Amino acid sequence: MFKLLSRKILGEKYRSVITSVIIAAIIGGSLSTMEVTIPIAQSILIMFSLFYTGPIVLQALASKDNARCLKGLFAMPCNETRTLWEYAAVIGIYALFTKTILLFALIYAFTTLTAMNIVIMVLASFFSIVGTMIIFGFRKKAPLISLLIIAAAVAMAFLLPDGKFSAIGFAAADIILLLIFSFLKLEDFRVTESSNVKAGQKRSGGSFFLIPKYIVRYLLSNKSYIISPLFLLAFAVFFAYNANTSGMPAGAGLAMGLISVNSPIAVIVSSNRNLKNKLDMLPGKTQNFFVPYGFVVAVFFMIIYAIYITTVSIILKNVDYKAIILAPIFSVEAGILNAILESRFPITKWKTEPDLFRHPRKYIIPLIIMFEAAIVYFLPA
Repeated sequence: MFKLLSRKILGEKYRSVITSVIIAAIIGGSLSTMEVTIPIAQSILIMFSLFYTGPIVLQALASKDNARCLKGLFAMPCNETRTLWEYAAVIGIYALFTKTILLFALIYAFTTLTAMNIVIMVLASFFSIVGTMIIFGFRKKAPLISLLIIAAAVAMAFLLPDGKFSAIGFAAADIILLLIFSFLKLEDFRVTESSNVKAGQKRSGGSFFLIPKYIVRYLLSNKSYIISPLFLLAFAVFFAYNANTSGMPAGAGLAMGLISVNSPIAVIVSSNRNLKNKLDMLPGKTQNFFVPYGFVVAVFFMIIYAIYITTVSIILKNVDYKAIILAPIFSVEAGILNAILESRFPITKWKTEPDLFRHPRKYIIPLIIMFEAAIVYFLPA
């Protein structure tokens, strides 16, 4: 069963893992030649590992494309306990070696890591993988367990002392999570293939407003699509705060690019093959769909940026006027570029929904935003 699961999620002959490791090595090696060093506290490294990995695991578990394949695999005669652990192993390998490793490469390029730092980051990522699977598995039976796991993760990140004691603490916590995970069953990880987006509703308000209504219903029917941007928003606030305390005010602008790295709304057409096929047959699809789509994306990012700027201003007790000026510019820019990319260059070669979120195309807009923010913030006043 492990081979079948790995072939579906990791690609033939672990192609996705090998490709990601090579890309991470190239990124880490090339960026490290810039000789730019940013001091990052151990608690920040832990938070990066925890809250970057968690949403990735959640997206993989909730993937409806995965559900169609796994429905058939899980129906096969098998040892359910063994299959569950094999499924967990494949999800863990997928998250750690195709996603989190890219974060590790960036951290390696811009900070000085010790062997103990690496061990702690790996243990924290493992905690995030198992913890997220437990949260997903107990989502119906014991939803409050998610709050306990998140609270424990944050507490360990900030309360455990630096060095080996932090590693021991996370190792012990990982063992406890594995024991809790053993109480789950394969049935707990089944997801429905049906969508809650209802067709045939009364159309009102003009064709322009049909697209926003569709997108809102689509996001509401995929709860992980809403949770992921919220995690990134929290991550961006955390990044901006620590960059500012480290004497790098440009972090507030760079964090605005981070927010858009993994936003599911940016691939809403690519992720729905039926919608893409229908749009290909739609006359005037640009003005009838992609213009309203770009408008929705711009509004979405404007709301996220407003929450971000307000939160950072309250925490830092300082209003960042550059961010306030850049927010509407970046929002409109993101709306236009996302509409163009989804219209002209949709992502078509993907096997599972998580493949969409590691596609190189998703980094184009965040990198543009971060580059522009860096120019503005580093320009002399």
